[in-house]
Amino acid sequence: MKKNKIAWALFFLIFFVLLGFYREFFFVHYNNVMYQVYYHTDSHLKTPYWLQFLFHVPYNALYYAKYPLTIFFVLLFLGLNFLAIKKIGTVQSNSRYVIYAYLFMFLIAGFSMAYAYFFTKNLADDEYTLSRWLFGVAQSPIICLFLLASEKLITKAPNHD
Repeated sequence: MKKNKIAWALFFLIFFVLLGFYREFFFVHYNNVMYQVYYHTDSHLKTPYWLQFLFHVPYNALYYAKYPLTIFFVLLFLGLNFLAIKKIGTVQSNSRYVIYAYLFMFLIAGFSMAYAYFFTKNLADDEYTLSRWLFGVAQSPIICLFLLASEKLITKAPNHD
């Protein structure tokens, strides 16, 4: 049983690393394409062939497409965190806390962005920084690691019969 958990932990570790690397690689190149399209200039960073089509997309479309792309990666990490807790964790009820944590982050980030958009009319203020930070947490194994570590703190309530 313990070997099975270790194997799953290694699998998820590798998967988190690969997904994190791919996400970072994708957004570095995506932002570079946006820069080149906006400023009509070349960059020192070579764009992978599979992203070359983005040079034919208008800048506004590239800009607004980042939001659904970010949500896509958040959902991938949500699924990976959820599965990791299910396979590695010993407290199966913790899997629902993964969902709760992601819902909380979505709500706070959404309220923060809505506030910035409707009241300050500037998406570059602290509200935007907060939502970016929350989505950064959502695109990482932090929730999974926190819940796995918290399992060691859970003790059974004493029986007072």
